Amino acid sequence: MAISDGVDYNLDFRWKADDAWYTCAAILEHGSRLRVKFKDTVQSYFDELYSVTDFSTHREIEQFLSRFRPVSEPVEDNECSRVLEGMKICAIYRSKDEALYYDATVDAVQYVEHTPDKCLCSYLLCWQHGPGEGTLTETTIEDMCFIVHGDIHPDIAEFANLVKQQLKGADSVQSQVCGSVEHSSHVGSCAGRESICAETSAYDMDIGGVNKTDPHHYIVLTNLDKDLCPLLMMHFIHEHTSITAQTCVCPGLLQETYARGAILVDSKTKLKRIYNFINNPNHFITSFSGRPWVIAEENLRSGTFTTNLRKLQPKCESYSRQSELKIARLGTEEYKKAKELKDLYMAFHNHQKGLLQRLAMEENKKRDP
Repeated sequence: MAISDGVDYNLDFRWKADDAWYTCAAILEHGSRLRVKFKDTVQSYFDELYSVTDFSTHREIEQFLSRFRPVSEPVEDNECSRVLEGMKICAIYRSKDEALYYDATVDAVQYVEHTPDKCLCSYLLCWQHGPGEGTLTETTIEDMCFIVHGDIHPDIAEFANLVKQQLKGADSVQSQVCGSVEHSSHVGSCAGRESICAETSAYDMDIGGVNKTDPHHYIVLTNLDKDLCPLLMMHFIHEHTSITAQTCVCPGLLQETYARGAILVDSKTKLKRIYNFINNPNHFITSFSGRPWVIAEENLRSGTFTTNLRKLQPKCESYSRQSELKIARLGTEEYKKAKELKDLYMAFHNHQKGLLQRLAMEENKKRDP
């Protein structure tokens, strides 16, 4: 945290122009606009101003909020043991002309014995966004920071509430227009209003629903908790990969102890990064109960979705992001438990797979005697 000229620079902001993180302050002005003030450019003409009227959908304001977080903390020389494989950190990416901060995942660590005053370890980073996205770079502790998680800044929270109030008013007007076009008072009727109400229903995507006909790249997951919240999945994936994905959890049979789901993105590159994060052999992603996520099939798939999945999702009005999904890392008791549970599930899965193959063979015999 840094205070200069009476301004508290206690945030990081992911600037759209170059996708890098910058230390900044957020100031709500006149009850209708947010000023983002950058620490290293104190002149006001470098500030960015955002008005309540700049946002037309809930998705836009949610994406805007995701570009803020508490200011990152530099990793000290005596803290190198806290940097673990699979951890997401913020680090300097050095190019010919610039040295800017981007998020990266620690792919490998080379620990070296040293004094507490000078770290000699080296780290291999896989960049999550920016000019080096998807590439590996070796770096040292001087260039790395711990990502800090915390409550949303009060001025940003107030600004977001103002935007949502405006959108709520706009949605109310839109609903009245839709009702007059339908010529019907039946709740849930959709006839004749698809094109007019498209903007109103676009918010469905923000909580895990899919209502667009654009092509998606996706992976199918299994062994999920039945009451897992898709929104929680979305936040968790974004927190650890910096990718905003669409997510869904599909209803399972009553006798099944688990659910299936999917993670959808708009590019194969993003999907590969999410796949590698989930499939990392050095950790498991688990629910609060310890149930590990399992990738249902190795193939990365693509397709078009035209069905709105929102109504099929488990209700999740409130949840704790920090407690319901977690990473069980190699060498911990949580990892050992998760591995035992995954092995148990895979034994069942492989048995079921054999039965399905036998069923298909018997069906073919009946159809083509």
